[in-house]
Amino acid sequence: MNWKAERIFGAIAPVDWSDSSPLRLHLVIDTEESFDWTGPFRRDGHDVRALRALPNLVRRLEHRRLVPTCVVTWPVVRSAEGRAILSELVASRSVAIGAHLHPWVTPPFEERLGPASSYAGNLPPALEAAKLAALGERIGEAFGRPPRVYKAGRYGLGPATAATLDRLGYRIDLSGYPCRDFGGDGGPDYRGMPDRPFRFGPGQRLLELPMSCGYVGRLAALPGLARVVDQPALERLRLGGLLARTGLLERVTLTPEGFTVEEQQRLVRALVARGQKLLCLSLHSPSLAPGNTPYAPDAAACAELVDRLERVLDFVLGELGAVPTSAEAVLDALEAAPVNRAAGAGAGDRKGSAG
Repeated sequence: MNWKAERIFGAIAPVDWSDSSPLRLHLVIDTEESFDWTGPFRRDGHDVRALRALPNLVRRLEHRRLVPTCVVTWPVVRSAEGRAILSELVASRSVAIGAHLHPWVTPPFEERLGPASSYAGNLPPALEAAKLAALGERIGEAFGRPPRVYKAGRYGLGPATAATLDRLGYRIDLSGYPCRDFGGDGGPDYRGMPDRPFRFGPGQRLLELPMSCGYVGRLAALPGLARVVDQPALERLRLGGLLARTGLLERVTLTPEGFTVEEQQRLVRALVARGQKLLCLSLHSPSLAPGNTPYAPDAAACAELVDRLERVLDFVLGELGAVPTSAEAVLDALEAAPVNRAAGAGAGDRKGSAG
């Protein structure tokens, strides 16, 4: 469907941090089944063995006082092994839990499998809602309370998602991916959304905490250039790759998957210089074990990925002095303080609220 950000989020109220607010960082782990990223979508043929590496990563993060938000899929919460691993981490308050909807493996199974239907926001609203309800109910049964945090698989929000999330009791969404257009196989186009937190949905009761992604380089300040470079015709000419190699313009996401430490540091410096107060670092749990994702084909690559993660954390939390937080802690902090909301702004309008 290639829904635009304006249709997905509607009227928004940006969160405007005060000048005295510290830089914060939260970590999101897409805690999901392992499957063939290059093959067709299937309802079977997956496993959760990569989760065995998660407790070791969490232990390595503890001295940094960082509590990851593990957004979990149906196969993970349905698996006895997956529930056992996560339950122990939840009991020790080492992780927080959210929902991560992979519609192709989540009942009810009514849609025809394919790239477009892998984005939950493209499904009929009633079917998207039924899958979300089933996943949330199973998570609540497994971990003692229903999830308040949602991240759509493949970042697949749609125009009906906000109302469904609000009705099911969700409070936070982590799906928005600024600067990215997934329209090549029917996904959403987030290029028109803000790159920082905002309220949206019915009564603006939902809080969006976007992925940390942006353009860096000597041409990054030119209005509209990045969006022009992203046009399909120019992508085929690989203009973006040429600009990145020359240091003029590159799109970077704050993740150890596919990005070097130096690239992520450049992104963080650029975002902070633009006034960003909240950073989202993210990765997929299958990347913690060899052979599950393109980012970690073997054991050496897994170790290098974790090393990049830790070096970026040391940079942000150490050198820059950021405060470790979590998605729900951000919500709680905002609700504990008076916030002025500017209802009616469009998804591309960054003016409005004050915090």
